[in-house]
Amino acid sequence: MIYLDTSAAVKLISDERESDELRRYLDEGPMVVSSDLLETELRRIGVRHGIDQVLITAVLDGVTLTPLTRHEFREAGMYPQAGLRSLDALHLAGALSVDASAMLTYDVRLAEAARAHGLEVIAPV
Repeated sequence: MIYLDTSAAVKLISDERESDELRRYLDEGPMVVSSDLLETELRRIGVRHGIDQVLITAVLDGVTLTPLTRHEFREAGMYPQAGLRSLDALHLAGALSVDASAMLTYDVRLAEAARAHGLEVIAPV
């Protein structure tokens, strides 16, 4: 199971350098999961950049979304990586809570933290 963070998911709703490779990777059919946080982040990006919410819904339909618990919020707040931002820490907690084997991210700080917690990091380019 692969956990999808927002830095990767945004490449599915916009045309970025890595977008095509990411789509090809996902076309191979890995099981993709994320937390409910992904929906809020993607929809806010859509509002800010005028991206059709129908496209965002289509991307989210391909992801199993899971809720974050109070425990995950606490864990996210305690990770020792000082440079890890709050929302990225929540994504890491979400990945660990579902026993994901890998984190699909293009965020350098989140990638470092994910590796430190034993997750493989995937970032197709």
